[in-house]
Amino acid sequence: MFNSFQQPAQQTPDSLRQTSLLLSSASKGDVAGVKQLLDEGASINSSDYDKRTALHLAASEGHVPVVELLLKRGANANPVDRWGDTPLADARKYARKDVSTILEQHGGRIEDKRRLASFYDDDPSLHYEIDRSELEPIHGVPPFHKTDTQEVRLVNWRGTKVVARTFSLSHTTDHDILNKLKAEVLLLEQMRHPNIVQFLCSITKNPPPVIVTEYLPGGDLHDMLSKGTLPPKRAVRFALDIARGMNYLHEHKDPVVHINLKPKNLLQNEAGQLKVTDFGKLRRSLYITPSPEGDEMGSYLYKAPEVFRKEPFNKSVDTFSFGFILFEMFEGLQTGAGATPESIARKRAYEGVRPAFSSNSYPRGMKELIQASWDHDPSKRPPFSEIIRRLEKMEPAGSNNVIQKCHCPCVPW
Repeated sequence: MFNSFQQPAQQTPDSLRQTSLLLSSASKGDVAGVKQLLDEGASINSSDYDKRTALHLAASEGHVPVVELLLKRGANANPVDRWGDTPLADARKYARKDVSTILEQHGGRIEDKRRLASFYDDDPSLHYEIDRSELEPIHGVPPFHKTDTQEVRLVNWRGTKVVARTFSLSHTTDHDILNKLKAEVLLLEQMRHPNIVQFLCSITKNPPPVIVTEYLPGGDLHDMLSKGTLPPKRAVRFALDIARGMNYLHEHKDPVVHINLKPKNLLQNEAGQLKVTDFGKLRRSLYITPSPEGDEMGSYLYKAPEVFRKEPFNKSVDTFSFGFILFEMFEGLQTGAGATPESIARKRAYEGVRPAFSSNSYPRGMKELIQASWDHDPSKRPPFSEIIRRLEKMEPAGSNNVIQKCHCPCVPW
Protein backbone atom coordinates (compact mmCIF):
# COMPACT_ATOMS: atom_id res chain seq x y z
CA MET A 1 0.00 0.00 0.00
CA PHE A 2 1.10 3.56 -0.76
CA ASN A 3 3.34 4.51 2.12
CA SER A 4 2.22 8.13 2.49
CA PHE A 5 -1.25 6.95 3.54
CA GLN A 6 -0.74 7.28 7.26
CA GLN A 7 -2.92 8.27 10.13
CA PRO A 8 -2.39 11.91 11.19
CA ALA A 9 -0.43 12.44 14.38
CA GLN A 10 -2.45 11.92 17.55
CA GLN A 11 -4.19 15.12 18.62
CA THR A 12 -5.96 16.25 21.76
CA PRO A 13 -9.75 16.85 21.63
CA ASP A 14 -9.14 20.62 21.65
CA SER A 15 -6.64 20.46 18.81
CA LEU A 16 -8.95 18.16 16.82
CA ARG A 17 -11.74 20.68 17.22
CA GLN A 18 -9.45 23.53 16.15
CA THR A 19 -8.32 21.55 13.11
CA SER A 20 -11.90 20.80 12.10
CA LEU A 21 -12.92 24.44 12.47
CA LEU A 22 -9.84 25.65 10.58
CA LEU A 23 -10.50 23.30 7.66
CA SER A 24 -14.17 24.25 7.58
CA SER A 25 -13.42 27.99 7.65
CA ALA A 26 -10.81 27.65 4.90
CA SER A 27 -13.20 25.66 2.73
CA LYS A 28 -15.92 28.31 3.13
CA GLY A 29 -13.56 31.23 2.48
CA ASP A 30 -14.03 32.65 5.98
CA VAL A 31 -10.91 34.81 6.28
CA ALA A 32 -11.86 36.25 9.67
CA GLY A 33 -12.56 32.78 11.02
CA VAL A 34 -9.24 31.41 9.77
CA LYS A 35 -7.34 34.37 11.24
CA GLN A 36 -9.06 34.01 14.61
CA LEU A 37 -8.31 30.28 14.80
CA LEU A 38 -4.66 30.83 13.92
CA ASP A 39 -4.43 33.58 16.54
CA GLU A 40 -5.87 31.13 19.06
CA GLY A 41 -3.13 28.63 18.30
CA ALA A 42 -4.58 26.34 15.64
CA SER A 43 -1.84 24.48 13.77
CA ILE A 44 -1.68 25.99 10.30
CA ASN A 45 -0.46 22.76 8.67
CA SER A 46 -2.82 20.40 10.50
CA SER A 47 -4.77 18.05 8.24
CA ASP A 48 -7.72 15.70 8.06
CA TYR A 49 -7.62 11.92 7.56
CA ASP A 50 -6.75 12.49 3.91
CA LYS A 51 -3.79 14.68 4.89
CA ARG A 52 -5.56 17.67 3.32
CA THR A 53 -4.68 20.98 4.92
CA ALA A 54 -6.48 24.31 5.07
CA LEU A 55 -4.38 25.40 2.09
CA HIS A 56 -5.58 22.39 0.07
CA LEU A 57 -9.22 23.28 0.74
CA ALA A 58 -8.88 27.01 0.15
CA ALA A 59 -6.99 26.37 -3.10
CA SER A 60 -9.61 23.89 -4.32
CA GLU A 61 -12.43 26.37 -3.70
CA GLY A 62 -10.53 29.34 -5.15
CA HIS A 63 -10.57 31.46 -1.98
CA VAL A 64 -7.73 33.88 -2.78
CA PRO A 65 -7.80 35.89 0.50
CA VAL A 66 -7.60 32.71 2.58
CA VAL A 67 -4.76 31.33 0.47
CA GLU A 68 -2.84 34.60 0.83
CA LEU A 69 -3.41 34.67 4.60
CA LEU A 70 -2.27 31.08 5.08
CA LEU A 71 0.89 31.59 3.05
CA LYS A 72 1.64 34.87 4.83
CA ARG A 73 1.30 33.08 8.17
CA GLY A 74 3.81 30.43 7.13
CA ALA A 75 1.74 27.56 5.76
CA ASN A 76 3.64 24.84 3.92
CA ALA A 77 3.03 25.56 0.23
CA ASN A 78 3.51 21.93 -0.80
CA PRO A 79 1.77 19.52 1.59
CA VAL A 80 0.88 16.28 -0.18
CA ASP A 81 -2.45 14.58 0.50
CA ARG A 82 -2.95 10.83 0.26
CA TRP A 83 -3.84 11.17 -3.42
CA GLY A 84 -0.43 12.73 -4.05
CA ASP A 85 -1.93 16.18 -4.69
CA THR A 86 -0.52 19.51 -3.53
CA PRO A 87 -2.56 22.73 -3.21
CA LEU A 88 -1.23 23.81 -6.61
CA ALA A 89 -2.40 20.54 -8.15
CA ASP A 90 -5.87 21.15 -6.71
CA ALA A 91 -5.93 24.76 -7.91
CA ARG A 92 -5.06 23.72 -11.45
CA LYS A 93 -7.51 20.81 -11.38
CA TYR A 94 -10.39 23.19 -10.60
CA ALA A 95 -9.10 26.02 -12.86
CA ARG A 96 -8.38 28.45 -10.01
CA LYS A 97 -5.99 30.62 -12.02
CA ASP A 98 -5.47 33.38 -9.45
CA VAL A 99 -4.74 30.85 -6.72
CA SER A 100 -2.37 28.93 -9.00
CA THR A 101 -0.39 32.10 -9.68
CA ILE A 102 -0.10 32.90 -5.96
CA LEU A 103 1.01 29.37 -5.10
CA GLU A 104 3.60 29.35 -7.88
CA GLN A 105 5.01 32.63 -6.54
CA HIS A 106 5.44 30.91 -3.17
CA GLY A 107 7.22 27.88 -4.60
CA GLY A 108 4.17 25.70 -5.17
CA ARG A 109 4.76 22.57 -7.21
CA ILE A 110 3.02 19.41 -8.41
CA GLU A 111 4.21 15.94 -7.40
CA ASP A 112 5.12 13.37 -10.03
CA LYS A 113 2.41 10.73 -9.65
CA ARG A 114 4.19 8.28 -11.94
CA ARG A 115 6.39 7.42 -8.99
CA LEU A 116 3.36 6.91 -6.79
CA ALA A 117 1.57 4.67 -9.26
CA SER A 118 3.97 1.78 -8.67
CA PHE A 119 2.57 1.34 -5.18
CA TYR A 120 -0.82 0.27 -6.57
CA ASP A 121 -1.95 -2.93 -8.22
CA ASP A 122 -4.35 -3.20 -11.15
CA ASP A 123 -7.48 -3.18 -8.98
CA PRO A 124 -8.11 0.47 -7.97
CA SER A 125 -10.45 -0.63 -5.17
CA LEU A 126 -7.38 -2.01 -3.36
CA HIS A 127 -5.66 1.38 -3.03
CA TYR A 128 -6.92 1.63 0.54
CA GLU A 129 -6.88 -2.06 1.38
CA ILE A 130 -5.72 -2.84 4.92
CA ASP A 131 -5.10 -6.01 6.87
CA ARG A 132 -7.96 -7.12 9.10
CA SER A 133 -5.60 -7.35 12.06
CA GLU A 134 -5.30 -3.54 12.03
CA LEU A 135 -8.88 -3.19 13.28
CA GLU A 136 -8.94 -3.68 17.03
CA PRO A 137 -12.30 -4.27 18.75
CA ILE A 138 -13.38 -2.01 21.61
CA HIS A 139 -14.86 -4.32 24.22
CA GLY A 140 -18.00 -3.32 26.06
CA VAL A 141 -19.25 -1.01 23.30
CA PRO A 142 -22.36 -2.37 21.53
CA PRO A 143 -22.76 -2.03 17.75
CA PHE A 144 -24.22 1.22 16.45
CA HIS A 145 -26.36 -0.77 14.03
CA LYS A 146 -26.86 -4.46 13.33
CA THR A 147 -28.98 -6.31 10.76
CA ASP A 148 -28.87 -9.66 8.98
CA THR A 149 -26.67 -8.12 6.30
CA GLN A 150 -24.25 -5.84 8.15
CA GLU A 151 -22.92 -4.62 11.46
CA VAL A 152 -21.65 -1.12 12.22
CA ARG A 153 -19.43 -0.68 15.26
CA LEU A 154 -16.68 1.42 16.83
CA VAL A 155 -13.13 0.03 16.55
CA ASN A 156 -9.55 1.22 16.95
CA TRP A 157 -7.40 1.68 13.85
CA ARG A 158 -3.82 2.87 14.15
CA GLY A 159 -4.53 4.48 17.50
CA THR A 160 -7.72 6.24 16.43
CA LYS A 161 -11.38 5.41 16.95
CA VAL A 162 -13.10 4.76 13.62
CA VAL A 163 -16.34 3.21 12.41
CA ALA A 164 -16.21 -0.21 10.72
CA ARG A 165 -19.14 -1.44 8.62
CA THR A 166 -18.79 -5.22 8.26
CA PHE A 167 -20.96 -7.15 5.82
CA SER A 168 -22.10 -10.64 6.81
CA LEU A 169 -20.48 -13.62 5.13
CA SER A 170 -23.79 -15.00 3.87
CA HIS A 171 -24.54 -11.63 2.36
CA THR A 172 -21.24 -11.45 0.51
CA THR A 173 -21.05 -14.89 -1.09
CA ASP A 174 -22.76 -13.43 -4.14
CA HIS A 175 -20.07 -12.17 -6.52
CA ASP A 176 -22.32 -9.32 -7.69
CA ILE A 177 -22.69 -8.06 -4.12
CA LEU A 178 -18.92 -7.99 -3.64
CA ASN A 179 -18.49 -6.09 -6.89
CA LYS A 180 -21.07 -3.55 -5.72
CA LEU A 181 -19.10 -3.05 -2.52
CA LYS A 182 -15.91 -2.49 -4.48
CA ALA A 183 -17.76 0.03 -6.63
CA GLU A 184 -18.88 1.79 -3.45
CA VAL A 185 -15.26 1.94 -2.26
CA LEU A 186 -14.17 3.44 -5.58
CA LEU A 187 -16.85 6.09 -5.18
CA LEU A 188 -16.14 6.81 -1.53
CA GLU A 189 -12.43 7.31 -2.04
CA GLN A 190 -13.19 10.26 -4.33
CA MET A 191 -15.35 12.05 -1.75
CA ARG A 192 -13.36 14.89 -0.13
CA HIS A 193 -15.38 17.63 1.55
CA PRO A 194 -15.73 19.01 5.11
CA ASN A 195 -19.43 18.07 5.14
CA ILE A 196 -19.00 14.51 3.87
CA VAL A 197 -18.07 11.70 6.27
CA GLN A 198 -14.55 10.64 5.37
CA PHE A 199 -13.83 7.19 3.96
CA LEU A 200 -10.54 5.85 5.34
CA CYS A 201 -9.84 2.31 4.20
CA SER A 202 -11.44 -1.03 3.41
CA ILE A 203 -11.11 -4.80 3.36
CA THR A 204 -12.39 -6.29 0.10
CA LYS A 205 -9.88 -8.99 -0.84
CA ASN A 206 -11.11 -11.50 1.74
CA PRO A 207 -14.60 -11.92 3.22
CA PRO A 208 -16.27 -10.57 5.16
CA PRO A 209 -15.67 -7.16 3.57
CA VAL A 210 -15.35 -4.04 5.72
CA ILE A 211 -15.65 -0.33 4.94
CA VAL A 212 -13.99 2.02 7.46
CA THR A 213 -14.93 5.68 7.91
CA GLU A 214 -14.14 8.42 10.40
CA TYR A 215 -15.89 8.39 13.77
CA LEU A 216 -18.06 11.40 14.62
CA PRO A 217 -18.83 11.44 18.36
CA GLY A 218 -21.54 14.10 18.27
CA GLY A 219 -24.37 11.72 17.36
CA ASP A 220 -26.86 12.05 14.52
CA LEU A 221 -29.48 14.68 13.74
CA HIS A 222 -32.32 12.25 14.47
CA ASP A 223 -31.13 11.89 18.06
CA MET A 224 -30.95 15.67 18.41
CA LEU A 225 -34.46 16.17 17.00
CA SER A 226 -35.87 13.46 19.26
CA LYS A 227 -35.09 15.83 22.14
CA GLY A 228 -36.94 18.74 20.55
CA THR A 229 -36.73 21.34 17.80
CA LEU A 230 -33.59 23.35 17.09
CA PRO A 231 -32.97 27.05 17.74
CA PRO A 232 -33.31 28.93 14.41
CA LYS A 233 -29.64 29.93 14.28
CA ARG A 234 -28.48 26.34 14.73
CA ALA A 235 -31.06 25.06 12.25
CA VAL A 236 -29.77 27.43 9.57
CA ARG A 237 -26.17 26.45 10.32
CA PHE A 238 -27.01 22.74 10.13
CA ALA A 239 -29.00 23.31 6.93
CA LEU A 240 -25.95 24.95 5.35
CA ASP A 241 -23.76 22.03 6.40
CA ILE A 242 -26.14 19.58 4.73
CA ALA A 243 -26.61 21.72 1.62
CA ARG A 244 -22.86 22.16 1.13
CA GLY A 245 -22.22 18.45 1.43
CA MET A 246 -25.04 17.61 -0.96
CA ASN A 247 -24.00 20.28 -3.44
CA TYR A 248 -20.55 18.71 -3.48
CA LEU A 249 -22.07 15.32 -4.35
CA HIS A 250 -24.31 16.76 -7.05
CA GLU A 251 -21.57 18.93 -8.58
CA HIS A 252 -18.84 16.29 -8.36
CA LYS A 253 -16.98 15.50 -11.58
CA ASP A 254 -18.88 12.19 -11.49
CA PRO A 255 -22.19 13.55 -10.09
CA VAL A 256 -23.93 11.31 -7.61
CA VAL A 257 -27.39 11.14 -6.05
CA HIS A 258 -27.62 10.14 -2.38
CA ILE A 259 -31.23 8.82 -2.45
CA ASN A 260 -31.29 8.06 1.30
CA LEU A 261 -30.88 11.51 2.88
CA LYS A 262 -32.47 11.55 6.36
CA PRO A 263 -31.61 12.78 9.89
CA LYS A 264 -30.05 9.46 10.91
CA ASN A 265 -27.57 9.86 8.06
CA LEU A 266 -26.38 13.28 9.24
CA LEU A 267 -23.65 13.03 11.87
CA GLN A 268 -22.08 15.73 14.04
CA ASN A 269 -18.35 16.09 14.61
CA GLU A 270 -16.57 17.52 17.64
CA ALA A 271 -16.69 21.02 16.15
CA GLY A 272 -20.49 20.92 15.85
CA GLN A 273 -20.57 20.45 12.07
CA LEU A 274 -22.96 18.07 10.34
CA LYS A 275 -21.61 15.60 7.80
CA VAL A 276 -23.51 13.49 5.28
CA THR A 277 -23.00 9.74 5.57
CA ASP A 278 -24.43 6.35 4.47
CA PHE A 279 -23.50 6.10 0.82
CA GLY A 280 -24.73 2.55 0.25
CA LYS A 281 -27.44 3.76 -2.12
CA LEU A 282 -25.44 6.42 -3.99
CA ARG A 283 -25.93 6.45 -7.75
CA ARG A 284 -23.55 8.05 -10.24
CA SER A 285 -26.17 8.96 -12.85
CA LEU A 286 -28.27 12.12 -12.64
CA TYR A 287 -31.23 10.38 -14.32
CA ILE A 288 -32.01 7.00 -12.84
CA THR A 289 -34.42 4.24 -13.77
CA PRO A 290 -35.63 2.05 -10.88
CA SER A 291 -34.50 -1.56 -10.87
CA PRO A 292 -36.91 -4.15 -12.33
CA GLU A 293 -37.24 -5.68 -8.87
CA GLY A 294 -38.66 -2.41 -7.57
CA ASP A 295 -35.94 -2.02 -4.96
CA GLU A 296 -37.11 0.32 -2.20
CA MET A 297 -34.63 3.18 -1.98
CA GLY A 298 -34.55 5.56 0.95
CA SER A 299 -36.77 5.86 4.00
CA TYR A 300 -40.49 6.42 3.46
CA LEU A 301 -40.75 9.66 5.45
CA TYR A 302 -38.12 11.36 3.27
CA LYS A 303 -38.84 9.62 -0.04
CA ALA A 304 -39.70 11.73 -3.08
CA PRO A 305 -43.02 10.94 -4.80
CA GLU A 306 -41.35 9.76 -8.01
CA VAL A 307 -39.19 7.31 -6.06
CA PHE A 308 -42.23 5.96 -4.20
CA ARG A 309 -44.06 5.54 -7.52
CA LYS A 310 -41.00 3.71 -8.92
CA GLU A 311 -40.59 6.22 -11.74
CA PRO A 312 -37.31 7.48 -13.24
CA PHE A 313 -35.81 10.20 -11.06
CA ASN A 314 -32.88 12.59 -10.82
CA LYS A 315 -30.88 14.47 -8.19
CA SER A 316 -33.91 16.53 -7.15
CA VAL A 317 -35.03 13.59 -4.98
CA ASP A 318 -32.31 14.66 -2.54
CA THR A 319 -33.73 18.18 -2.47
CA PHE A 320 -37.14 16.72 -1.58
CA SER A 321 -35.63 14.82 1.35
CA PHE A 322 -33.77 17.95 2.43
CA GLY A 323 -37.05 19.90 2.54
CA PHE A 324 -38.54 17.50 5.06
CA ILE A 325 -35.37 17.52 7.16
CA LEU A 326 -35.59 21.33 7.25
CA PHE A 327 -39.23 21.09 8.29
CA GLU A 328 -38.37 18.75 11.17
CA MET A 329 -35.69 21.09 12.49
CA PHE A 330 -38.41 23.65 13.22
CA GLU A 331 -41.44 21.40 13.83
CA GLY A 332 -39.93 18.26 15.36
CA LEU A 333 -39.75 14.68 14.11
CA GLN A 334 -42.71 13.48 12.10
CA THR A 335 -44.68 10.87 14.03
CA GLY A 336 -47.62 10.50 11.67
CA ALA A 337 -50.17 10.41 14.52
CA GLY A 338 -50.67 6.68 14.14
CA ALA A 339 -50.25 6.56 10.37
CA THR A 340 -47.57 4.27 8.98
CA PRO A 341 -44.57 5.78 7.18
CA GLU A 342 -45.65 3.97 4.01
CA SER A 343 -49.16 5.43 4.12
CA ILE A 344 -47.73 8.92 4.68
CA ALA A 345 -45.40 8.53 1.69
CA ARG A 346 -48.31 7.24 -0.41
CA LYS A 347 -50.43 10.32 0.34
CA ARG A 348 -47.52 12.57 -0.53
CA ALA A 349 -46.86 10.71 -3.78
CA TYR A 350 -50.44 10.45 -5.05
CA GLU A 351 -52.33 13.26 -3.30
CA GLY A 352 -49.63 15.90 -2.89
CA VAL A 353 -50.18 16.05 0.88
CA ARG A 354 -47.61 17.97 2.93
CA PRO A 355 -47.50 18.64 6.70
CA ALA A 356 -48.73 21.97 8.06
CA PHE A 357 -46.47 24.70 9.41
CA SER A 358 -47.13 25.55 13.05
CA SER A 359 -43.87 26.87 14.52
CA ASN A 360 -43.36 30.63 14.90
CA SER A 361 -39.58 30.40 14.79
CA TYR A 362 -38.99 30.22 11.04
CA PRO A 363 -36.44 32.74 9.72
CA ARG A 364 -37.82 34.88 6.93
CA GLY A 365 -37.74 32.91 3.69
CA MET A 366 -37.32 29.49 5.31
CA LYS A 367 -40.88 28.27 4.76
CA GLU A 368 -40.72 29.29 1.11
CA LEU A 369 -37.49 27.34 0.76
CA ILE A 370 -39.06 24.26 2.36
CA GLN A 371 -42.09 24.48 0.05
CA ALA A 372 -39.85 24.80 -3.00
CA SER A 373 -37.71 21.87 -1.87
CA TRP A 374 -40.63 19.45 -1.44
CA ASP A 375 -42.48 20.62 -4.56
CA HIS A 376 -44.40 17.81 -6.27
CA ASP A 377 -42.80 18.78 -9.59
CA PRO A 378 -39.09 17.73 -9.52
CA SER A 379 -38.19 20.43 -12.06
CA LYS A 380 -39.31 23.15 -9.62
CA ARG A 381 -37.11 22.01 -6.74
CA PRO A 382 -34.05 24.29 -6.39
CA PRO A 383 -30.53 22.89 -6.81
CA PHE A 384 -28.38 22.89 -3.70
CA SER A 385 -26.23 25.70 -5.10
CA GLU A 386 -29.32 27.93 -4.97
CA ILE A 387 -30.34 26.56 -1.57
CA ILE A 388 -26.95 27.57 -0.17
CA ARG A 389 -27.35 31.13 -1.46
CA ARG A 390 -30.82 31.40 0.07
CA LEU A 391 -29.72 30.00 3.43
CA GLU A 392 -26.74 32.34 3.64
CA LYS A 393 -29.11 35.31 3.46
CA MET A 394 -31.28 34.11 6.33
CA GLU A 395 -31.14 35.33 9.89
CA PRO A 396 -32.84 33.79 12.96
CA ALA A 397 -36.48 34.72 13.38
CA GLY A 398 -37.19 37.67 15.64
CA SER A 399 -40.26 39.28 17.10
CA ASN A 400 -41.21 40.67 13.70
CA ASN A 401 -41.29 37.25 12.05
CA VAL A 402 -44.51 36.84 10.07
CA ILE A 403 -45.88 33.33 9.59
CA GLN A 404 -47.50 33.04 6.19
CA LYS A 405 -49.96 30.39 5.12
CA CYS A 406 -48.50 27.68 2.94
CA HIS A 407 -50.05 27.14 -0.47
CA CYS A 408 -49.91 23.35 -0.67
CA PRO A 409 -52.39 20.71 0.58
CA CYS A 410 -51.51 20.39 4.28
CA VAL A 411 -52.63 18.12 7.07
CA PRO A 412 -51.90 18.91 10.75
CA TRP A 413 -50.00 15.84 11.99
